[in-house]
Amino acid sequence: MPYIPRTVPADFQIVFGFLAIALPILAAWFFFDWMERYAERMEREIAKELEELEETGEVY
Repeated sequence: MPYIPRTVPADFQIVFGFLAIALPILAAWFFFDWMERYAERMEREIAKELEELEETGEVY
């Protein structure tokens, strides 16, 4: 038998529940977006550094 709540949630409970779900999802989205941009930037920096090492002949 399914659970049937005896009271209707108050407005602040609805808002708090929404924020409790939405804010972690939003934070995770921003974090992973930032990590992707950071990885792309580091990849470009490493490629540039490797190219400089190849030009100077320090890469064997």
